[in-house]
Amino acid sequence: MKIDKGSFINDFIDKNLRQYSIPVYQRNYEWSAEQCEKLFEDILQAHRLDRFHFTGSVVYELLKTENKIDYYVIIDGQQRMTTIYILLKSLIDVAETESEKDTLRTLLFNQDKFKKYNIDESSKLKLKPIKSDNNQLLLLMEGHVDQMDKASGIFQNYDLFCKLIRKALEDDPTLSIEKIYDGIEHLSCAMIKLEEEEKGKEQEIFERINSTGVPLSLADKIRNFVLMTEVDQERLYEDYWLATEQMLTKDQLSGFFLDYLNMKTDGFTREKEAYDNFKTLFRTKRYTNESILQEIRHYARQYQMFMNGDAKLSNDVNKALDGLRRLNQTTVYLFLFRVFDDYEAQVIDEKELARVLHLLLNYSIRRLICEIGSNSLRGLYKTLYTRVFNREENKEHYYDSIVSFLTQITSKDAIPSDDEFVLALKERNLYRKNALCKYLLVAIENQGKEKVESSSLSIEHIMPQNKNLSKAWRDMLGENWEQIHDRYLHTLGNLTLTGYNSELGDRPFDEKKALLQDPETPTHITILYQGVLEQEIWDEEMIKGRAKKLADKILQLFPIEAAKTVVDFSDPRYREYKATNPDDATYKYVNYYELLGEKVTVDSFAVMVRSVAEKLYDMDSTVIENMAIREEPLPGWSTPIFSYDERAVKYAVELKKGTGIYINSGYSAHNCVWIIRELLKLHDLDIEEDFVYSARSYKKADKQEA
Repeated sequence: MKIDKGSFINDFIDKNLRQYSIPVYQRNYEWSAEQCEKLFEDILQAHRLDRFHFTGSVVYELLKTENKIDYYVIIDGQQRMTTIYILLKSLIDVAETESEKDTLRTLLFNQDKFKKYNIDESSKLKLKPIKSDNNQLLLLMEGHVDQMDKASGIFQNYDLFCKLIRKALEDDPTLSIEKIYDGIEHLSCAMIKLEEEEKGKEQEIFERINSTGVPLSLADKIRNFVLMTEVDQERLYEDYWLATEQMLTKDQLSGFFLDYLNMKTDGFTREKEAYDNFKTLFRTKRYTNESILQEIRHYARQYQMFMNGDAKLSNDVNKALDGLRRLNQTTVYLFLFRVFDDYEAQVIDEKELARVLHLLLNYSIRRLICEIGSNSLRGLYKTLYTRVFNREENKEHYYDSIVSFLTQITSKDAIPSDDEFVLALKERNLYRKNALCKYLLVAIENQGKEKVESSSLSIEHIMPQNKNLSKAWRDMLGENWEQIHDRYLHTLGNLTLTGYNSELGDRPFDEKKALLQDPETPTHITILYQGVLEQEIWDEEMIKGRAKKLADKILQLFPIEAAKTVVDFSDPRYREYKATNPDDATYKYVNYYELLGEKVTVDSFAVMVRSVAEKLYDMDSTVIENMAIREEPLPGWSTPIFSYDERAVKYAVELKKGTGIYINSGYSAHNCVWIIRELLKLHDLDIEEDFVYSARSYKKADKQEA
């Protein structure tokens, strides 16, 4: 690798018979307006002070030489290079004299005055971005600005630079196009040219570079990894990566790759470790670049359906997907990848797919209404497919297997009963779950009639929110008006939809009813107003009565359809235990545990306590780190559980490779569960709901040592 100090103009742009290509594995051009404005300010300052301004590195290598034209590939620095080209074109178009324009044009295009080099359209321009940007750059350089995509970064920054140049010339009469160009000539860089022996190591070199440009996203890093070292990168980019990018937005791509990795790998992948996990997956599963791109495109297509629906799917399927999206139940996608694989493989038909999706939607609604914590959902959905379909024959009763499993589990992830659901609907604060509240109210209103347009509607409290109720409202509610207001204000019975939210406010009940029935400004709300508009008063009994009716409607709209063929998931040899009573572990064999919905198979209590401690460490490392630093024993114990000193704990085993923290592994089954219980408490987890383990008795009377 050869590193020299260089100039963007003199060492790159002004050189004739060169073309710099941006390879397909690079991201699109995406410099922000703020970055362009900062660069322009630096250029003006460099001219005024007559000194060089360092702008980062350019890593490049010679690709080939044809007809005496050197073709280089830019490995790093393409964002700055492209920006300077756009700025030069802006200078040309703002310049008033032809001599200025002609001088600058010679910088952008290869010159062949005597027709010796067969320069054609493809080699004329010195910079060739990736395909999606190249079309826009060619239109710009050929003067077809009117044909450009106005949303593209190339057009927007060209337009910005034109405005910045005009304003700078207007603000400073001594400034000129020539002087601005002088500032550009002062832009310096580190020229890093890869030598012949470094070919094939581009990926490794790229990852070592500390670029001063826009930080790479997870999708950028993955694209670089699978395309940078691929000989056939143009075809793979066209067939797979470009198709994936066109299906999902930039924000959706990041979420997709995290979900994809969480589906494909053990444990949970967080964004900061996602790229390393992707590389590990690629190598351990022996993917080729094409096979993993093919898989990425496949699951991106499914993810697009989850995020946007699909016209090829039935209304019933799209309706359920829309509900999951609206309620932000995106964790379920970890499970849906597998379900859609079965649908596409014709293991299930579209009717069964719709049943499964509505089950998941209705299950999600019940969890939200009953306020069951969401911290176990990732673990549940990550392992749900393998747990439900651990026997292939379970797929013969696909829906029934899933609903049987969710009914039979004993953790908090079990489906709430109808009674629990209805009680929570009537009594819980529904208004604070704003998206869910509106979704349910719209569903009630839209049953069996012309659908109302919900985007223009808002949630209205019939009894006003203002704690300082008017005398009319206080008299209507009675002497206990404060308690009634506090208890029922945000409950289902007191909520409706309206287009008049700001107008209704604290008005008396009669005035609210009059506005809601005004034929001059109809909102087409009918079902939700039933039992309200015909009332003379609005008090506790009215709210409770309406809550019961609406809760019953919601139960009918979002039922849990019972299994016709119940699939038994119980193992008669085992039963599940909580960590509340460590004595339960004595004289037992353990076979698995569930922490926050994630099921982990273990073969001893010692393995279980280490596994639980490792997962808690991944959730929040500070608790165990502090215990290890202080060698702090648990309450009632005299010896530490964790330490950075291997000698300080008995039968020391490193908790997790690379942490340097050792855990004691010499405890009995009873003590292992006791430790788990205390660790759960220290991590603010519920020992009744967030952890269970499965175990069975054994015949020996000896106390089991872990």
